[in-house]
Amino acid sequence: MHFYADLRCIVAAVLTFSLNTAQALDFAWSGYGTLGYTRSNQTYPYQRVVTDRGTFARDTRFGVQLDTKFDPHWSATVQAQISPAADDDNLWTPKLTWAFISWRPNNDWLLRLGKLRLPGYLNSENMCVGWTFDYARLPVEMYSISPAVNFNGISVSKTWGLARGDLNLELFWGSADSAWRYNLRDGIPGILEPRVFFVPLRVEAKGMVLSYREQENLFRLGIYDASAERTDGQEWFKRVELVTPIPNVSYYNLSPGSGVPTMTKIDFTVVAFAVDLGLGQGFRLATEYGVRHAQDIQGGVSVAGGYAALRRQIGKWTPYLSYAQLRSEADELARYQNINRNRVPAWLPGAPLINASQRTAADLFLAYDQDTWAVGTSYALTPTSKLKLEWARTHIGAASSFVDAPAGGEVSDEDLNLFSLSYNFIF
Repeated sequence: MHFYADLRCIVAAVLTFSLNTAQALDFAWSGYGTLGYTRSNQTYPYQRVVTDRGTFARDTRFGVQLDTKFDPHWSATVQAQISPAADDDNLWTPKLTWAFISWRPNNDWLLRLGKLRLPGYLNSENMCVGWTFDYARLPVEMYSISPAVNFNGISVSKTWGLARGDLNLELFWGSADSAWRYNLRDGIPGILEPRVFFVPLRVEAKGMVLSYREQENLFRLGIYDASAERTDGQEWFKRVELVTPIPNVSYYNLSPGSGVPTMTKIDFTVVAFAVDLGLGQGFRLATEYGVRHAQDIQGGVSVAGGYAALRRQIGKWTPYLSYAQLRSEADELARYQNINRNRVPAWLPGAPLINASQRTAADLFLAYDQDTWAVGTSYALTPTSKLKLEWARTHIGAASSFVDAPAGGEVSDEDLNLFSLSYNFIF
């Protein structure tokens, strides 16, 4: 089901109603921004744009938000942001990140309709606002598990006040446009050029998030079913096919017309658990863990990842230490390695094309085997601005689709050092 094909209608309706009844309304403008610089010690790109040349494109973003309250029960929120494009490594684009209408009949119930943030993470609502958290960035090992950030649809939540805290249940349903990125290292000579390309998707999701907040502690569990459908008219192969033309010589065949079954939609389930605890003496511990499990397809979509971070506020400083990891399911990672390493003898007719096709088939897998240690700090310049500094060491095991391996090579059993400096503010 498609929700709000043109979200501009929401914005226009809210603004028109607001202007016509301005004396009866309560307006609140706010804004946020991050100016972030990141550099690695490697020549190949990591997370699309980070290399040893340094970049501002990984973390930099700017946004504004308008909150309009019509009466004690009805309100609307519109948030716009400019940041690097989700489907192009070289573009910055403006986008609506929020555009929804809220109805709160009482303090316990809330209904929202429009463009919303997909819930489940500790920082789902504020992930774009760097000032609201102390890490240089939220761990990609966890925050990439969801295939989309926003969705167009409906959210209904109910809160129960308990003797020692509040329990909240949120149900949501909607869809979003997203994209998965692939890097073809070598291509296939004369057939397919090496390149980076994006597969456009329509993601539909429905699920629930249960949260319990007690004083300064938060516990959260999110479960949702989703599907990712290609919108470019192409299809995914459901599995790889091992062909043995002669004894002891085999290769994986993913060529069109090979008879391998295909599909345009992937169904999967996401489960995420999160805890944020106050430990006393200014210490806080945050941990999140998530699993994405796909059905009926071999392609590396199934992953598990998470992180743990310990931080302590010391005056204006908040130093932290974190560890994060992301792994593809074991059989999927093994399948990727088998395809990537497979070669046929040079004397076999067509051997160069077959061997090139093996690496290309591996590049069409989403393979993840990495972990990251990070140490950093934030410093509160003012009540509305922070400086952040971080050093992170990421170890790539068998492979990682966050890395663009160089032509003719691969990145495995290797470390990357990332240095980050950012200025974050709100107004």
